[in-house]
Amino acid sequence: MVTGLEPREQRLLFRGKEKEDSDHLHMVGVRDKDKVLLLEDPALKDMKLCDALAGRAVQSPYHTFIKV
Repeated sequence: MVTGLEPREQRLLFRGKEKEDSDHLHMVGVRDKDKVLLLEDPALKDMKLCDALAGRAVQSPYHTFIKV
């Protein structure tokens, strides 16, 4: 909720490697004060952008052809 990303949209990196959904952080060596990167999945980000652009085109089907 803090990031605004759903779990399927998140990618977690630790020590330069992406962690899988089934990995438990304590089992892969994450300890207190270690740095972990949470990134948005680029493929899903592109899909959201394409959907937003397609939705914008659908919202305004009429275009003015004469400007006064």
